[in-house]
Amino acid sequence: MDRVALHSSDPRLTIQPIRPPSGGDTLTLALTGELDVHSVTSLCDVAVASVESGIRRLRLDMTGVTMCDNGSLYMLLGLQHALRATGGALAIATTSAPVESALTANGLSHLLEN
Repeated sequence: MDRVALHSSDPRLTIQPIRPPSGGDTLTLALTGELDVHSVTSLCDVAVASVESGIRRLRLDMTGVTMCDNGSLYMLLGLQHALRATGGALAIATTSAPVESALTANGLSHLLEN
């Protein structure tokens, strides 16, 4: 499985794209660090670049996320709706305790988790 480091515009968040061996239209993004209303813009930039390159389905591995705020979750929800409008999808595949706590507190687990 190919792992390529992506340069995030926010040093508090690292995004590692993990493409399945068979290629295809699905990409997993492993996130490490703080996900907040400011750093989530880096994730949105990566999502847009991915869609432009032919990716239609994004899966987020959020086990490395150490902090997650409400604003970033709602930004992810908006990104999910945008991907659906283009025939794609976005889902959270795995979470850390801070992400799970934020999802539960905002009642978004059933909307974002896979």
